[in-house]
Amino acid sequence: MVIGDIIRVEDADTYLVKIPPDAQKERIGRMVKIEKADEIIVGVIKNITHTIREELIPYIEPDKQPKYAPFNEDFRNSYYVVHGLGIISNGSVKYIIDSPPDIRDKLELLSPDEFRNFHIKDGKPSAAYLYACRDSLDKKLLMGMAEQVESQIPECAAMMKIVKKHISRD
Repeated sequence: MVIGDIIRVEDADTYLVKIPPDAQKERIGRMVKIEKADEIIVGVIKNITHTIREELIPYIEPDKQPKYAPFNEDFRNSYYVVHGLGIISNGSVKYIIDSPPDIRDKLELLSPDEFRNFHIKDGKPSAAYLYACRDSLDKKLLMGMAEQVESQIPECAAMMKIVKKHISRD
């Protein structure tokens, strides 16, 4: 299910995704994916921003605003800020992104099987990306991600309890 389109790639790990106006918004901390030719970039919704484009309205006559500023009818623009966590490529998992997505790539929800594959590396439970992201993601977001992994993958439950304890101490 497509939940948005990438409109800006700030760096290899950070993307801005425009949310369609009629779409149901996902929650912060939701794991998402961006499919590329031979790989899947896995990310997390880091934040949601809302803006109102008012900067042009003072320069357009009121009777011409519907024609030249149609966004004036619907003031809202909403965006996901997505942080890339890693890549699933040909069944292997890497917790680094060496090639960011392109503008107009589609953002989709991560399926349960893909979620599981991302957290099982070389046949063992793994969430090494949490340590790598500790400086770039909020502590509450990291805790929420660890709880998601704990609840959805039973093999990772013991590891996630230790990870959550470590996150809460920092």
